[in-house]
Amino acid sequence: MKTSYILKNRQFIKLWISQICTVTGLNVVNFVLLLQLFEKTGSTLAASFLWIAYSLPILLVGPFAATVVDMVNKKRLLAITTFLQSLTILFFLLVGDRYFLLYAIMFVYSLFSQFYLPGESATLPHLVEKDDLPEANGLFLLTKQAGMLIGYGSAGFLTLLIGFHGTLIFCSVLLAVASLSVLFLPNIKPARKVDLEQDLAQFFVKVGEGYNFIKSNRYILYPLLLVAGSEMTMLLVAINMPALARDLLHIRVEHAATYIIIPALTGALLGVTWFPKLLKRGLRKKSIIKTSLLIISLCFTIIGLVLPFLPLHLRFIFLPIVSVIAGFCFIGVQVPVQTFIQESTPPDMMGRLWGNLRFMTTIATVAPMFLSASITEFLGVGTFFICMGIIIFIAWFYAQRLLGDMRIPVPVQKGGTS
Repeated sequence: MKTSYILKNRQFIKLWISQICTVTGLNVVNFVLLLQLFEKTGSTLAASFLWIAYSLPILLVGPFAATVVDMVNKKRLLAITTFLQSLTILFFLLVGDRYFLLYAIMFVYSLFSQFYLPGESATLPHLVEKDDLPEANGLFLLTKQAGMLIGYGSAGFLTLLIGFHGTLIFCSVLLAVASLSVLFLPNIKPARKVDLEQDLAQFFVKVGEGYNFIKSNRYILYPLLLVAGSEMTMLLVAINMPALARDLLHIRVEHAATYIIIPALTGALLGVTWFPKLLKRGLRKKSIIKTSLLIISLCFTIIGLVLPFLPLHLRFIFLPIVSVIAGFCFIGVQVPVQTFIQESTPPDMMGRLWGNLRFMTTIATVAPMFLSASITEFLGVGTFFICMGIIIFIAWFYAQRLLGDMRIPVPVQKGGTS
């Protein structure tokens, strides 16, 4: 009943439409550019630089974006950033063979995203009642997952159907619709006058407190490393996925979604519905995490060791099945770990915890990104998956000792020490 009531809230619907268009457009653009780079250059290293260009704004302005959001009219911020993103996408049409321009334009596109995302989160509480926030956030989370599935799954097909330029124009229109949708929201002016110097100084203090909390609670540190590691793994697989499609399936990279991405995301969506039920039934978080890690390790190792020796027609059956299982088990790591962290972390520390995680994960991914691309470039994509399988097996091996007893919340004393 709550969800149906939320869907009758016109102001929420306007913001939701904006989110749907933004998430879908972003994922389509990212994947289409990744495919284009790989098809034109044949280089996984060239594709990895695209991620670097997207990540730099996260490091440069991401931590300060929330402060900026507090200083401006949120409706105008959302409308302006989505409109500028719509225009930025059109600049990709002018790149031609000057691939270095792709990185510069992606940097600008990501720069605007850093202001839209916190602006969206800050706007939602002004549009719905407090009691309706869980349902509204649930719909936003569902849209994020579905947008990834639709965006990545449809990017290759859109490229084949309407071409590279046509797909980019389509995404530009999506972002224009997002801008138009939020333009009809009520004005949401700053709640207070912001002192930029004071707020930024306070930000660094809070970052330090969050870091000390993580360092002082070792049973929080390893779960956080698992979350960061699983996100890094998904990113590394996405970057190397075109090479997998070309070298092991011998298909155009535009068709990779059918055999790799859609099955993996389907498994992830199944995991989102299945693992919360297992946790409610009392199954231990550690058991779910360890089992999931072991299965992911086996999936990656099998892709590297077994897939290259199968007849080609069997690879098209085998790989989607393994992708579904791997996607399912990735959620088997994420859901129990995030649940444990949420149960064990004070509410006033939660934002800093995840903010620090995103910041540190972005920095930590740079070296593995180039290393994985180099392995694929010189030793083959099969070797990359074998290496990933070994690394995840090591994580499984140490999980027994480092995860501790995840049924018992971490004791936290005032000041972030345990």
